[in-house]
Amino acid sequence: MDFSQPIEIAKDIFWVGYVIPNDPFQCHVYLIKNGKESVLIDPGSMITFPVTMQKITSIMQLDDIKYIILHHQDPDIVGCVSTLETIMSRNDKVFVTHWRTQTLLKHYQWKTPFWLVDENDWKLTLDGGRELEFVFTPYAHFAGAFCTFDKETKTMFSSDIFGGLTDEFALYAKDIGYFESLKLFHIHYMPSKAILNHALLQIENKNPEMIAPQHGSIIKKELIKPIVDKMRKLNCGLYMLDEHESDIYLLNKTDELLKKFFEDLISLSSFDMILRNLFDYIKNDIKSLNKISVYKVDDIQEYEYYVVDSNQVLYRPEKQTNCKKEPLLIKVLEKDGCSIGKLNFYFDEIGEKELKLLNIFLNKIIVPFSLSFEKDINLKKLKDKSIKDPLTNLYNRNYMNDILSNKIQESIQNDFPLSIAMIDIDFFKKINDTYGHVYGDCVLKEVSMLIQNNIRETDIAIRYGGEEILIIMPFTNIQGIYLKMEKIREIIEKHSFCDEHNIKITVSIGVYQYKDEDIERLIDCVDKRLYEAKNSGRNRVVVN
Repeated sequence: MDFSQPIEIAKDIFWVGYVIPNDPFQCHVYLIKNGKESVLIDPGSMITFPVTMQKITSIMQLDDIKYIILHHQDPDIVGCVSTLETIMSRNDKVFVTHWRTQTLLKHYQWKTPFWLVDENDWKLTLDGGRELEFVFTPYAHFAGAFCTFDKETKTMFSSDIFGGLTDEFALYAKDIGYFESLKLFHIHYMPSKAILNHALLQIENKNPEMIAPQHGSIIKKELIKPIVDKMRKLNCGLYMLDEHESDIYLLNKTDELLKKFFEDLISLSSFDMILRNLFDYIKNDIKSLNKISVYKVDDIQEYEYYVVDSNQVLYRPEKQTNCKKEPLLIKVLEKDGCSIGKLNFYFDEIGEKELKLLNIFLNKIIVPFSLSFEKDINLKKLKDKSIKDPLTNLYNRNYMNDILSNKIQESIQNDFPLSIAMIDIDFFKKINDTYGHVYGDCVLKEVSMLIQNNIRETDIAIRYGGEEILIIMPFTNIQGIYLKMEKIREIIEKHSFCDEHNIKITVSIGVYQYKDEDIERLIDCVDKRLYEAKNSGRNRVVVN
């Protein structure tokens, strides 16, 4: 197409705009050729005016235009009107607009009278019977916004609705990909999703076969419905995200992240999945992200509660972990004005624009994220109460069957070794009889602590009976568990318990590697090795 010439887009409808070089915000001007009652739609600014006049006069006399439709009052539509009015000698010409627009445009003190759509039943019949209908689309983008529908060709002149920001000029939308240009324009220009959907409904009711917007590209019939379907889901009002930021690309990316996060918040019950997805979403836009950690504040002490690194989530309820790198961004998690934790972000490097994006996004989610984190803490506390022994803080026997069954299944499916150990405190009754049950409890707590501090995070310690402790060790064969238990036995033997009483104890340990037993048989096998350790002199580890 030769864009230097008028282009007929439908019967007697011409595009008479100007392709502004290097401008994503192209402004279209349309002309309906209808003899002495021709119609000029949104005449444009002084930037486009000279070319528009040249195109109009190449196909008709300027004074053939009687109606000049002004869909709204912005300068990209009315900037040329004062000049246009002076060069049109026709005395019966009128400006067609809505009363809300007229209240602003009257301040230009134009001599041409206004013909108001709302006072004329929202219809205009031209010579020859051609009829224009006006579609009220309030607040899209301003209170008196409306569109114009040509019934003869079923062309909808949609003003700002369906407009787009395009890197390269295209008079017609090529495919559904135009939606991305349209999306960016609408989410920052239209005030809300509800307002946009109301406008779309009014336009759809006319069943247009072509959409001719003021900006972007003309949309043909086959693309109208799929584009409208996508538009209905847009969350508009982008500038409400940040009062200082004006970069619509950055705000658009923030909006996309927010939608993903809040969808997760609604649909996912697991906080670690919310955190895992948060890592993925941010890393998709900021490639240098290598770790997110959530710290919990407990009795004023901080410890790493969750870590996401290369899509792996690690739950570390008690052990402090060290990171060589300092976080480049820290957000405090609060509840009722008190700190409950920190959200830390670690990057190899991060640009100023990326950091700005992350800050805007995090400032919007930090309150619901904090609430979700607190809920997770409370749920874990409740769960711990049901599966943890209150004295030793080890898992209780009720939890044993579930976790052992899971570990057996994992061992079978992934073909890794699984071993268990049973630890019993030697002559524990004598400690209670000599020092009292308070010190017996003290010894039991300290033994449990020593065991917890000397096993891996993947290992599970369970208080099996009074003074018996079961250890489940995935990925460990019989030689590995023997060496680990021998080390624990030596640590306990050398330790002095209960401070001032300086109590010395030993433990007996039986170990066994899972072969093909059920849980009851597996426990019986390790139990036999424990009793063999006790019967053969105590203070030892027995394998078979």
